[in-house]
Amino acid sequence: MKMRTMFGMGTLSVGLLVMTGLVGAQENRGQENRGQERLVQDLPSPMEAVRLAQNVGRTMFMAADINHDGLLSQREAIDANNTLVGGFFFHADRDGNGIVTQEEAKAVQESFLNQNPWVRRIVETIEKQQKSPRESNMPDPIQSFTVLLDTNNDKQIQASEVRELVQTTTQGIFAAADTNRDGQMSPSEINAALAGAARSAAQFGFQQADLDGNGSLSRAEYDKAIIDPAEIVFQLLDLDHNGQISQQEAQQTERTIIQQVRMFQLPEPSNSLTNLIESGKLPEEAAKVPTFATPNPAQLRRQTAPAAQPAPRTPQR
Repeated sequence: MKMRTMFGMGTLSVGLLVMTGLVGAQENRGQENRGQERLVQDLPSPMEAVRLAQNVGRTMFMAADINHDGLLSQREAIDANNTLVGGFFFHADRDGNGIVTQEEAKAVQESFLNQNPWVRRIVETIEKQQKSPRESNMPDPIQSFTVLLDTNNDKQIQASEVRELVQTTTQGIFAAADTNRDGQMSPSEINAALAGAARSAAQFGFQQADLDGNGSLSRAEYDKAIIDPAEIVFQLLDLDHNGQISQQEAQQTERTIIQQVRMFQLPEPSNSLTNLIESGKLPEEAAKVPTFATPNPAQLRRQTAPAAQPAPRTPQR
């Protein structure tokens, strides 16, 4: 996919959040709009969003760190990635034959888009924006991904091909990110690798925008790199496609953004360990504690006792 699509996604996020702030700042909007302003105030701050991402990353790291030594070995990373990617593979492999066909991959994509209509709208808008004459033969993303995995060119994805890709990719990342060459990945090295990846992405984006390849961006190149993603954002906000963004359309976008952001916010339960310590409540005072049936000890002993051996028969004379 063209880098301007990546620019579009980044600008889309910034643009939509900016639109949220602009809509929330308008005056004399009535009771409903004041309620929307309160919802906007509930959005997490940038630092809260960073902490949320860090917590997710920390949880994933701890899950992958099987021996709990605070470091990730290459084997641990490969196993964790196999578990992650394998989950998607087995979800797509509907018939359970260990092979994902192009039809099965498309079915998973369609199921995801049906459950996330806002994502579908983004995808369709970007695809429509890219349908210029010189890009009319742009390959389908699913087909491109299949070609990447399909090492034997049979138009299908085998489990062995997925494992091979995971191992090769993980080993490549390790080779670049393990800066002290100890065969382990520390949290600091992972953070440094993320920073390096972001820098590489920015550099690649600059090179894509530099159409004449002279190492600098002209005003025309800069405008094109900004205008194309902005056009995608405008089409997303213009729900009725009449070439104008109404206040209602902006408010609808605002509500959608708030809903999507809140999906990533998990409220801390009242019976969490921290809340119980702070409130001084017992677990049953904070929430109903279920009772689980336990087996009768005497019955359990009878079930586990060795069976009595039958007495030997006396041979008949």
